Amino acid sequence: MSSSITIRLKSGRSYCSGVLISPDLDAAADARTDLVLSCAHFLRERTGPISASGAFFPARVLGAVRIPRTDLAVLRLDTPSPPKDLLRVSTSPAPWLAPTVTEGFGGNLRRPAQRLGRVVARSPIAMGRNLRTFVTSAAILYNNPKAIKGDSGGPVIVNGEIVAVQSMVTDPLGVNTGIATVAQVAPHRRAIAAAVAALQQAY
Repeated sequence: MSSSITIRLKSGRSYCSGVLISPDLDAAADARTDLVLSCAHFLRERTGPISASGAFFPARVLGAVRIPRTDLAVLRLDTPSPPKDLLRVSTSPAPWLAPTVTEGFGGNLRRPAQRLGRVVARSPIAMGRNLRTFVTSAAILYNNPKAIKGDSGGPVIVNGEIVAVQSMVTDPLGVNTGIATVAQVAPHRRAIAAAVAALQQAY
């Protein structure tokens, strides 16, 4: 597990997190990549061009594809990363009670923080308060430290694989409960692969 594959995406005053992935979605040692997995809701909220930082190379986003019916997106950068140890995009759902590590730049950190957690539930559908962020095949985590704004799009890692990306926090009346909703990748892996292929063909 390496925080050097977790990146910060920024557009105007908005930012989120993301994770570098290989074109075939499998693990790859000492590999360069220009592909990022992140959250779709950031693309809806952005106010201009998107830049990437935080993994020891600067880049700009050439294009992005949102995965239908969930809070996942794939982005392509204009500059490949330096060699990285990339993690596999999992083909299995997050196991019940599995320990998790979520990485993200929440709180305007210069380096990603790790939020330790555990899978406490799974849900076929989850929706944000604004009724615009929508996740199918969600997992529910309890994190300590708590996931916060800006961690969205960061990888959720179980047993050395990316099982989800951070999507939403549960904060009734502004109180962060430590409960987070994450968008699982396994049910959408075929769509993620199709998004990669579309980006590679377009740019």
